[in-house]
Amino acid sequence: MLPITRAVRLLALALLPLAANGCLTSPKSEALRQQQMQEAADAINDIRVNASVMAGTLDSLRVVVAKQDSTIARLANVTGVVVVK
Repeated sequence: MLPITRAVRLLALALLPLAANGCLTSPKSEALRQQQMQEAADAINDIRVNASVMAGTLDSLRVVVAKQDSTIARLANVTGVVVVK
């Protein structure tokens, strides 16, 4: 057998366990990744809840403004004041 071929084979056999070990993930990093994903999901859920609350508040304010507009229009009609919209 040629010495170069033997050296390449020996190098390949030495690097094979290192390459296989590189594919493994540590449990600590996996747990950290899962924790970060859970925190991101919780943050997204909080944003959805806040958006829902804000949408409800905005709808309520629109109703109040519509009532005020109709009240102002009635008062203007009674007093004869011209209201420009």
